[in-house]
Amino acid sequence: MKRKTRLPKRIIAFLLLPLFAIVSTTLAFGLYQNYITFNLGLSPAQKPTIMISCTLPNAPENSVTLFVNETTKNIEATAPASLLIYINITNTGGTPIERITLNNTIPNNWTLRQTYMQLIQADQTQIDINSSYFTIEYYTENSIIITTSNIRKTLGKALNQNESIIIGMQLEYAIVGQPLPAEYETNPPTYTNIAAAAVWIGSWQSEFTITTTTFTSYIYWL
Repeated sequence: MKRKTRLPKRIIAFLLLPLFAIVSTTLAFGLYQNYITFNLGLSPAQKPTIMISCTLPNAPENSVTLFVNETTKNIEATAPASLLIYINITNTGGTPIERITLNNTIPNNWTLRQTYMQLIQADQTQIDINSSYFTIEYYTENSIIITTSNIRKTLGKALNQNESIIIGMQLEYAIVGQPLPAEYETNPPTYTNIAAAAVWIGSWQSEFTITTTTFTSYIYWL
């Protein structure tokens, strides 16, 4: 009886090497194709679309009042005491959104005190988003960048069609306690908040969509 002769391991490895190379190359090419298709080849129908708006929920008729001491001419308070600005970013397309970046320019003489965020689902259910899931960076004193972490990982779902992210900012008047600038006595200032939002799918980023909101100030002499 003839004994079966086993091929040396080196020969087996040598014979399998071309097969391994073919499989590896195929997988790598497939991943590359997916990357190109997903990141560079989004069709117009696949690209996410958003609508952005801004409201001042506690400032009737988009106005604030400055209470000024007629004797000292110091600004003693404002109404409202803290101005709320709501930025509403809504997914209007069929492609889920994974991340949002908001560039916001705060009006002069105002200071950001607090920021919070909510998810508004299509059925209007509201879900608070913990502050640990978004970052705030100051580009300049009045220019901030707010970026969410991956929404899918944070909430277990992406931002789907007709769902919104609300970014709320609480502002305070920075010159309370200081003299009213002389030019404000006859020409109270008008302020403008500028917000620009971009959304992400993977590493693909949309162009920025911009909204501006203007509010006026009135002086009440005490």
